[in-house]
Amino acid sequence: MNPVLRDEIEISKFAKEIKLQPFKLKQIFFEIFKNQNIDIDQMTTLSKDLREQLKSRFEPISIKLDNIVEDPQTTKFAFKTHDWKIIESVIIYHRQKEAHVQDNKPKLNRITLCVSSQVWCPMGCSFCVTGKLGFMRNLSWDEIISQVLYANNYIKNKFWKKEDWTLFGVRNVVFMWMGEPLVNYDNVKIAVDTMLAQDRFSLGRRHITISTVWVVKWIQRMIDDWLTVKLAISLHAPNQKLREEIIPVARGTELNDLMNVIEKYIQATDNRIFYEYIMIKDLTDKAELAMELSRLLKWQLAHVNLIPYNENPAMKHFHESPQANIKKFKEILEKEWVTVTVRDSMWREAKWACGQLGWEKVSRDN
Repeated sequence: MNPVLRDEIEISKFAKEIKLQPFKLKQIFFEIFKNQNIDIDQMTTLSKDLREQLKSRFEPISIKLDNIVEDPQTTKFAFKTHDWKIIESVIIYHRQKEAHVQDNKPKLNRITLCVSSQVWCPMGCSFCVTGKLGFMRNLSWDEIISQVLYANNYIKNKFWKKEDWTLFGVRNVVFMWMGEPLVNYDNVKIAVDTMLAQDRFSLGRRHITISTVWVVKWIQRMIDDWLTVKLAISLHAPNQKLREEIIPVARGTELNDLMNVIEKYIQATDNRIFYEYIMIKDLTDKAELAMELSRLLKWQLAHVNLIPYNENPAMKHFHESPQANIKKFKEILEKEWVTVTVRDSMWREAKWACGQLGWEKVSRDN
């Protein structure tokens, strides 16, 4: 496989070989990141000769589209890597409530992309189908970036320009699809730095979210490296015993240690922490657990997302919490002054809601 166009060493070597002027290099990166092109032939600010030279030496992105599934709210991509592994990412379209269409362009508040950071996942959470797949490898920083590049190109072709004549594109990136991003810290950091760079994606720090299950030392590394993006903690239980039961890797980290490093992160960044909490019938949805959770998070800069469990045939021992239980759980948290929302349960029928990724493979294997 040829190197990608964003390989700084290879592109610099190429530029030196053909005596390419520095402003031409800037044009190449402008076409990729600002004009949202992933087809070298479409980079029309470059000469035809230069485009032909680039095509003979470089790949525009390091992944290939394998499959695409769409509905009015989302677009899900399955990508094939250079070593024939499958990863996924999904675009979420946040529309205005009135959701009207003008000049064939939907009124969008913003567009979010959920990206994968690993091929499958090493965490093995007991309620998660993806965790049953095991772990293959980390994604490179460019395989992560390529997901954003492909999404931006797709969005441009789908929606074209906004009213201010800037291109539609990804506004928020969430590391919350396949994989545990902080286990792949070095590649994730390079990808985030690329997203933040003004001459690349130019996203704001509060428009990038890293979701993690437990990895204390890497949260400390985020503080040390001043990686001050938004942080979402997949907590799922308010005490050590229950966390170890449903999240096996929690056995290596005390909940108190996790909460201590989170407090350090809040002090360093002044960022609100989002806590993901799965609502599983007769397991995590009990009223006494809501009280424990409120005591754990009360007076903290915290926001709890209650996630109704997404049932599927591959996970027969877990069931969605009844709406009455979710409502009561939420009311207890609110009474104790903990900010809380209940996440919408989208994409269940397609088996690609939270915790369902990889359902088809698990079903075949079982």
